[in-house]
Amino acid sequence: SIRKEPSLTTDSLNLEIIRVTPPEGVVSKPVPLVFLHGAFAGAWCWIERFLPYYAAHGYTCYAPSFRGHGGSGGQQDINRFGIADYIKDLSSVVEDLDRSPVLIGHSMGGFVAMKYAEDHDIAGLALLSSVPPAGLIGPSMSLAMWNPMLMLDIGRVQSGRPDAMTMNSLRQALFSKHVPASLINKYLPMMGGESSRAVAEMHGLIQVRPDRLTGRMPILVLGAEDDGLIPPPFIRSTARLLGETAHILPRTGHGIMLDDAWQTAADTLAQWLTENDM
Repeated sequence: SIRKEPSLTTDSLNLEIIRVTPPEGVVSKPVPLVFLHGAFAGAWCWIERFLPYYAAHGYTCYAPSFRGHGGSGGQQDINRFGIADYIKDLSSVVEDLDRSPVLIGHSMGGFVAMKYAEDHDIAGLALLSSVPPAGLIGPSMSLAMWNPMLMLDIGRVQSGRPDAMTMNSLRQALFSKHVPASLINKYLPMMGGESSRAVAEMHGLIQVRPDRLTGRMPILVLGAEDDGLIPPPFIRSTARLLGETAHILPRTGHGIMLDDAWQTAADTLAQWLTENDM
């Protein structure tokens, strides 16, 4: 069953939390999964595929929308929020759980998960097309060189013009060529703004210390072959810094959880969870 559970954060903002439990008859796993969305998105991006998939495998799943995103409060003040605020949102979710969860972070959500894990014990960390520990400077320079028009469109959305994200630019940013136009048209109006402060912080003002993560928890690093935002070389670099081996998914774009080959990603993550007794 899927339930939205409003929660009050330490900043008195209503935080949207989507909770999905295993269906009747499925044996529940003890470790909860917390899914963290990327920039311009919300908890909605996990509902389509991943939450039902992992609930069917016995996991209780939680997907919060960071403040200013999805169904959470703070939409009008989004540019005031930074990475530390998103970490507070994550903390408010984890504090209510009976045991330490596995954090599954996509893109910006992966960066938030890594920063949280620097100072907290968690059961595991899965990074899906994650912003690298050093931030977005490298990927942004790569995008500006190879696809300056898409970089321009993203900048327009960032400055408060969500209409600048056309179907073509959304496809280039998030999806492989295998995703049908009907689905892209569905997701386009769900995209929201992103905090200029959080984006600036991920361009070098805040960085992750890999040495505070390695050896403390199982870590999975997943990337996508057709990812134009965080291309495979940056995923492999992240894996090396964390002492892991990168898994690059074929026929997949940046939006791993919504792309045509989403089940390959889901199966890879499920196998990793099983191998680590989670």
